[in-house]
Amino acid sequence: MAGSGSQEASLRWCGTLAPVLAYAQDAELPLAEYEEVVFGACHVLEGQDPVAHWQEVTGELTRHAERLAGARVLRIVGPDTDLRVGVRDRRWQVADGKTNMPDGEIFTSPLEEATEGEIRFSFPGVFEGREVADVRLRFEGGSVVAAEAERGGAFLDSLLDMDAGARVLGEVAFGLNYGIDRFTRNILFDEKIGGTMHNGARLQLRRARRAERLEAALGPDLRPPHDGEVYADGELVWRAGRFLDG
Repeated sequence: MAGSGSQEASLRWCGTLAPVLAYAQDAELPLAEYEEVVFGACHVLEGQDPVAHWQEVTGELTRHAERLAGARVLRIVGPDTDLRVGVRDRRWQVADGKTNMPDGEIFTSPLEEATEGEIRFSFPGVFEGREVADVRLRFEGGSVVAAEAERGGAFLDSLLDMDAGARVLGEVAFGLNYGIDRFTRNILFDEKIGGTMHNGARLQLRRARRAERLEAALGPDLRPPHDGEVYADGELVWRAGRFLDG
């Protein structure tokens, strides 16, 4: 408490989860194996130095964010994916474990009217306990103009039709935690799978009335064997799940 009866927001916090049976069941893993997934994602397995790891992550993610700071357009190329996203004058944020654990991504909010092209999502999207799988979207002028899914298509359509903001891309991000290498149906982990984009690569679709988003529709898996690529203003900056030295 500060003087004069005012409150000081000085409490330090970080959100995480415990590896319990319900999460293990969602990930379709035995609890003991799921524990290894959680601890590996946080880099707290026996013999690891988590403090040193996350300090190094801060530097790496900051360098990537600074590299993209001047970019105007990203082009994402992968399996059934060729998407152009406008990011001019947008700030890239670093997620390095200070408010979420595990962490490991950089992200920004793209220009609302500047998304063009097609994308196919590698992982299912899970929203309010319901799942859509093998989602394909086509954007024109910043909005989804065509959508299909192998499973859950009617539910996807209902989300897209919820309001005017639902068809606009809400985020573009790079998943950079290479201690996470599998889909678990938990967005805290899945959006950070090393070598993916979630555009969420969350590709997130905004809901204008509420803050909830279809975050688990992760976007393309750009790791081998797919050999996906990302270009910033025509310069190749990412290939096969990794940023290139620049």
